Amino acid sequence: MKFALKLPLKLPQLNRNWLTLVGAVFLGLVAMGLAVKLQRDHMAKLDAEARAGHKLVAVVVAKQDLPKGFRIVPGAFAVREIPSEYVHSSAITPKILQQYLGQKLGAPIKGGEALLRVHLESITAVFSSTLPSGNRALTTEVDEVNSISGLLRPQDHIDLMATAPDQKSGEITFPLLTNVEVLATGQTTRKADGTNQARVYTTITMSVSPEDAQRVVVAKSSGRLTAVLRNPDDQQGSSISAMNIHDLLPKKPQAPHHVAVQYIIGGGSRS
Repeated sequence: MKFALKLPLKLPQLNRNWLTLVGAVFLGLVAMGLAVKLQRDHMAKLDAEARAGHKLVAVVVAKQDLPKGFRIVPGAFAVREIPSEYVHSSAITPKILQQYLGQKLGAPIKGGEALLRVHLESITAVFSSTLPSGNRALTTEVDEVNSISGLLRPQDHIDLMATAPDQKSGEITFPLLTNVEVLATGQTTRKADGTNQARVYTTITMSVSPEDAQRVVVAKSSGRLTAVLRNPDDQQGSSISAMNIHDLLPKKPQAPHHVAVQYIIGGGSRS
């Protein structure tokens, strides 16, 4: 005798309204994603057409709003390409941004706005702020020799040799100052970007202490100065001493020294 046990099996039934709602949301998300992709593709196409029809120039723009007095650092700016016809004549390009690092803004700038030279502090104010505390800027005349044939540049380091009258030898030359930083050559206060061409200038401006400035003034009034270019990484002081023309002349051979022998004969003596 077989018994069949039948138990009712009830499956949960989903509400058709919920299924419709979930399907609509899913389709909406898909449609929105497609719309965003189509918009990006369209913008990329327009950008490509704009680039093809215009010459683009890379300029430096502020990443965010920057206040007056903000000191320029690379991280505060980005590079953006703009059609050349819309680039301001005083816009700063990435190639020359290095020249203005450390300089302060003389006017505020908005985020995304191109950095212009008119945003910077005046050259006079910035030049004085480059001096280390306690130092002075001293300008002196130079000739072709002292300007290293026009190749001396701002931020170079030099030694100063002084030549003054001397009663015994006529003139004597000695080291006056060592490792002096050149702040300006003529009216140029920044190192040129990548050029070694000679320039014409008649003065150099150096960063010196008040005492060293006094030494230079006294040496100039009593004799003349000569600049000697040195490697800026060389921090060693000068170990040379004063020298005159006699130190350069070849030494004359000394005459042989004869020793006289005295003979005593009787009551007298002979050599």
